[in-house]
Amino acid sequence: MQQPLFSIIIPVYNAVETLQAAADSILGQSVRDLELLLVDDGSRDGSIDLCRKLAEQDSRVRVFSQKNGGICAARNAGLAQAKGMYVGFCDDDDCYMPNALQRAENLIRETGAEMIRGGYELQRQTDAGYMVTLPHAEGSPCRLPAGKDGTAYLQFLSNSGPQFVWNTFYRRDFLQDIRFDENCRFGLEDFLFNAEVYAHNAGAVFDPVPFYRHYERSDSTSAATVRAVVARVQTLPNWVRAEYRAAESRCENGRFADVWAARKAEFITFLMHQLRDCRASDAVCRRAWRTLRRALRDMDGKSSALDFLRVAGHNKKQAVAAFLYATHTQGLYAYLPNKEEKLLK
Repeated sequence: MQQPLFSIIIPVYNAVETLQAAADSILGQSVRDLELLLVDDGSRDGSIDLCRKLAEQDSRVRVFSQKNGGICAARNAGLAQAKGMYVGFCDDDDCYMPNALQRAENLIRETGAEMIRGGYELQRQTDAGYMVTLPHAEGSPCRLPAGKDGTAYLQFLSNSGPQFVWNTFYRRDFLQDIRFDENCRFGLEDFLFNAEVYAHNAGAVFDPVPFYRHYERSDSTSAATVRAVVARVQTLPNWVRAEYRAAESRCENGRFADVWAARKAEFITFLMHQLRDCRASDAVCRRAWRTLRRALRDMDGKSSALDFLRVAGHNKKQAVAAFLYATHTQGLYAYLPNKEEKLLK
């Protein structure tokens, strides 16, 4: 078999109602040079039968099955079997935008970068059960050279948005031993994975045109339920350590402080959003903030109360979050204007 340009991995778990649309969004791309790896993760709803049916209909589909181990274990199993030059990840209830692979291929031919990132659409389920598109900053086209360049690294992270994996394609031979942390069952695995990729000095390119549409349903593992947020808080120290290693790897002397201040603001803003969205109790909030403060102290000692000044130049919202954190008034974040809450009513 000739090596395909793309290997797209879909972890499948009880997705009989959504998998067809996800697969169609990939197999229907104008770029035909791909393989689709369906990794059934112990489904109990007939998903494996649908996987086999898709494989019978299209020779580019390959099916694997395993005992239930979570999305990270399924992605890792797919990585072990992938043959493509570049690897992408799609959730079993999401979809690729129609021209995603064509735009990615153009960037691959043009740059040969280890990471090809695109924009995305985020749709969240309202309390009434329908989906609404949540607005977010689109960012600007940019490139990140391999090696140390703290200015370019900070600009790339700021422009390319939250470090999800589903709007990214990775050169497979670059990943080598980089794998997903299988202890992550409720999110953050994307951020740890990409931090590890950056720590290995990947070159990257970002196209703000959406490659991917992500649906956040009420029963999704990406939803901000109290159970999920508590699990993410337990993973926070690992994320902090991974980002610290990446910043050390990417920054020359004199630029680390700015990049690390921005990454700390990212942790703080993320946690504020999570606690607000799940309406966490005071006890949960206290444990969460203790966990984050301890993780940051482990990395760089007592965090500076002036970090928000470093952040203000490129992200005003994160600067406010960092200020509230530095002054131990982070609970006030829940009272700031929330456009998302209005859309979801």
